[in-house]
Amino acid sequence: MTIRPWPASLRGRLVLLFVLVDILILALIVGNSLRILENHLAEQATQRLAAIREAYSAAVAGPLAARDYATLRDILDAWQSAEDISYLTVSDNSGRLLVASSGWRQGTRLPEPSPGVDPLGDTHVRFPVEFLGQRLGWVQYGISTRYIEQARHELFLQGGLLALLAIVVSTVLLWLAGYWLTRHLVALTEASARIASGEHGARFEGKGEDEVGVLGHNFNAMAAAVESRFEDLQRERERFQAIADYTYAWESWFDPQGKLVWVSPAVQRVTGYSPPECERMRGFPLPLVHGDDRPLLARQHAGALAGQTGKDLEFRVVRKDGQTVWVAMSWQPIFDAEGRSLGYRASVRDVTIQHQAVEELAFRATHDPLTGLYNRRAFEDYLKKALLESKVVSVLYIDLDQFKVVNDSCGHAAGDRLLQRLAQVLQSRFADGFLARLGGDEFGFVMRDCDLREAVRRAQLLVDEIRGLPFVWDGRSFRLGASVGVARSSENLATVATLLVAADTACYAAKERGRNRVETYSSNDSYYRERSAEILSFSEVSEALGAGSFVLYWQRMASLRPGLPEHAEILVRMVAADGSHVPPGKFIPAAERYGLAPMLDRWIIDQAFRQIAAIPDRQRVYAINISGGTLGDSGLTDFIDRCFATHGVQPAQICFEITESCAIANVGAALDFIQAMRRLGVSLALDDFGSGLSSFAYLRRFDVQLMKIDGLFVRNADQDGRDRAVVEAAVRLASALGLQTVAEYVCSESVLKVVQELGVDYAQGYAVHVPEPLPGKGAMAAPQGEGLLVSQP
Repeated sequence: MTIRPWPASLRGRLVLLFVLVDILILALIVGNSLRILENHLAEQATQRLAAIREAYSAAVAGPLAARDYATLRDILDAWQSAEDISYLTVSDNSGRLLVASSGWRQGTRLPEPSPGVDPLGDTHVRFPVEFLGQRLGWVQYGISTRYIEQARHELFLQGGLLALLAIVVSTVLLWLAGYWLTRHLVALTEASARIASGEHGARFEGKGEDEVGVLGHNFNAMAAAVESRFEDLQRERERFQAIADYTYAWESWFDPQGKLVWVSPAVQRVTGYSPPECERMRGFPLPLVHGDDRPLLARQHAGALAGQTGKDLEFRVVRKDGQTVWVAMSWQPIFDAEGRSLGYRASVRDVTIQHQAVEELAFRATHDPLTGLYNRRAFEDYLKKALLESKVVSVLYIDLDQFKVVNDSCGHAAGDRLLQRLAQVLQSRFADGFLARLGGDEFGFVMRDCDLREAVRRAQLLVDEIRGLPFVWDGRSFRLGASVGVARSSENLATVATLLVAADTACYAAKERGRNRVETYSSNDSYYRERSAEILSFSEVSEALGAGSFVLYWQRMASLRPGLPEHAEILVRMVAADGSHVPPGKFIPAAERYGLAPMLDRWIIDQAFRQIAAIPDRQRVYAINISGGTLGDSGLTDFIDRCFATHGVQPAQICFEITESCAIANVGAALDFIQAMRRLGVSLALDDFGSGLSSFAYLRRFDVQLMKIDGLFVRNADQDGRDRAVVEAAVRLASALGLQTVAEYVCSESVLKVVQELGVDYAQGYAVHVPEPLPGKGAMAAPQGEGLLVSQP
């Protein structure tokens, strides 16, 4: 317990001050009275002593001169009884005691005379006795002067009691007066205390015209202003709190020393820590930052405190549950009106989803979504890097046999599962190299600094393993196989394009030579020399596509019966660097092999529609070939529909040709495409009929209007009876199914005569019409990839 030496209230201080002044004044009065009384009594005692001396000196002189000691003793005893005297003695000039009163004890030495009046005891007085001018001796007596002290004591008691009574009375009166004078100050104090405690509506209730009343009036005005300002601040705080509570980002404010001042509730959603936990955290937010990113954020923190501004600094935060999330921070220094730093504000948002999306996009850019293996783009990038860094690079080009059988007979789900199963086998077999899915059922593998013999050995082991790998789907068992082409880098095979073409060609040779085997590319082998001479490279075809170096031709299909509408086929030629036209047999196989066929087909469709729209004859039907790779293009139907709308060509003017072998290999995609084109009003033709192994089984499922008999059976129909019989059987089958027939490769008049005799509806070939450039205006447009935009006429 603390004892206050001074009252806390103003009223108590005023009363105490007045009481102290009162005590001081009363003390001075009583003290002065005692002094005056004491002086007065002392003066009276002095006068009395003088009177006693005069009387005693005369009375003693006679007997002392006569040496009448008996009379002298009687006189002394009489004096002692009459006066307040304790003793009386007479001594001679030498100091020898002659006579003493009865109050003196004999043999006791006389005390020394007192220098003055002693108020606390006896006063001892000595004076000489003279007679006729001659000193006879000395008289000494002791007289009590205690009455002086008693009088002073009584006066002190009476004065003290009166002073105490006066102090009590004055204290009560002063307290009442102080209460009356300070009651408004107390009320004002209580009102200010209520406001300080949060009761902003408290007011001073007192009235008056004095200084306190004026102060109370001003206080009420100030309190009202404070209340209004507080309400405004509270509303601002509520708005700010609402914004802070519902903002997606976590907001923080750090003071100039870097200590956290405030953090929004959103921090708990991002980090799992509540705002109070963050405020208690030493060095926030560094303890939450991932260890690898902590130096980065420490530099940011120091820079922000130095006045630097920043935006979207990304780093990792470890949540309370241990999960790591990505966040992005933007910060802005804060200054007051005078330019003094108040610290900085930081806004942090969770960008984990964006990071995951970026990572997913990055993964998808380099990986196949079905198998999880690297894709062709990543494969080519890696191969390019390997050719620069390694002395020797070997490439295995792997093509799965019987995949189309599984895909067509069991559906895409079975095909996808087969590819995933094969990817697992390849990953386990080729864990020490770079494995990728190149497209469809084709895979590639790169080995660095591996000799050709080892590459062939590993390829053969893979073929044997796939051959022995059973695949069962819905109770059906399939025996698998793979054809592998091996190519090794050399002086002639030093680029990605040449090495891939070589490996692909070797894989193609493995398929042609019986499948389920390994073939090694050799530039000295006549087979590979012929293939290289016949087929253009990937780079040549892709560069031609990029530049739009193609031109359209057309070839008429002559009607062999009256009343049939006129038909023609759109053909394409590639324009070489020297301006010559390259026949399709040189670049179409390369386009199909390297996945460029869909891009080329879109360019042909768009450019054909553009030029057909400029031809006045609207009765002729133009046939456009669609490759097997394009049939699987999910956006092809919409693209064709946009071309019709853009160029104004009527659907009845267009007929799309699907090669029989491609349609059989992609039955599902072919049926979907045929149905979509029929809904648009476009007619369709089955090209190269007779070249497939299942023509009759699939023919009834295809809603086509034309059947083009493979030129393999037409070109020698005038000489070979077996070819003639095939053409005749095809005509009868088409007639039974309600289809019109077209004989391809009609190269002579004799063949034309034969097919006409057999009932063929149309003839196409050099004997009928030599292909010529397609008329019509419109600039050539370079294709823009799978998402080619239709050009404006």
